[in-house]
Amino acid sequence: MSKAVLKTICECGKDGQYSWSLFFFKTDKRNKQPYKVFKVRFKNAKYLTTYATTLIQTVGKFQIEPISDVQDYDGENSKVSCDKIELSNQLISEQWTLFTEAVAKATDSKTDGRINGYILYGQPLKAENKPITFVKVANPITKLTNKKSVVFTTTASDELELMSDDVCRLYLTTDFIVFDGIMYTFNHTFETIFNLEKTMDKVKNDAIVEILNTNAFSDPEEFKSLAGQYKSSRTFITLKEERVNRIKDEQSRKSVAEMLKLPLDNDGGFKITKPEEASLLLRYLCFKIFQDNETMDVLEANTVNKLNLA
Repeated sequence: MSKAVLKTICECGKDGQYSWSLFFFKTDKRNKQPYKVFKVRFKNAKYLTTYATTLIQTVGKFQIEPISDVQDYDGENSKVSCDKIELSNQLISEQWTLFTEAVAKATDSKTDGRINGYILYGQPLKAENKPITFVKVANPITKLTNKKSVVFTTTASDELELMSDDVCRLYLTTDFIVFDGIMYTFNHTFETIFNLEKTMDKVKNDAIVEILNTNAFSDPEEFKSLAGQYKSSRTFITLKEERVNRIKDEQSRKSVAEMLKLPLDNDGGFKITKPEEASLLLRYLCFKIFQDNETMDVLEANTVNKLNLA
């Protein structure tokens, strides 16, 4: 269904139903407002319309058409798919709000320094359509004069003339599209722009608290310490409430412990004392481990490898 939405975006964006604007942006994580946005002016407005039309055509043909499906973002999806994440998701909601606020306050003054990327924004000309945003994380400005080479251009009299001006190159691919409250991303470059590393750490901490609230551990502080050592914060994005509830119940907890070969104390609580035991339980709760119903083998979800739990 989501792939059909992407195809619809490309169809409605091709036939003059949108007014287009282009913005450059710079990021600086040290600032409370990490984004600085500049509106780009064109000598001929048709240039931008032509670029937008060509971009939509190439994105549809070379980025949307080949994908097998659209999956919910979990930080680990293969790139034969496209990820989607709601703008209200805690992973990006705060940063997206700051990003859009910076666009709303964009200046058209000349920019200095390196540009981190650019935004192509489509404002619908018909009430039934919705805004479209394409974002490319790449510096569009190329300095022709540098230490490695010089560039010449051919004049009308067929002579070479030194060309020292900066040039702007807009790509015919996009890193992510925002439409109707959802971000569709073709790679993980948005993670850097929206500082997901920091947000993922919060997701990890919140997840560990939620797991501890099950009262399923003989030594909660020991498990908290071991869980905190787990390196990949991405794993906690897919924490499943159903599985958390499963270890809340003593009888279900016993089944989970038996499947994962995890020790229990005399009161039926997890007696986890090793990092590998904590890792195993965390991956199970975050749906990275499952049991095959036919063979009863315990498998790693992202590799589909049989785990040796003997």
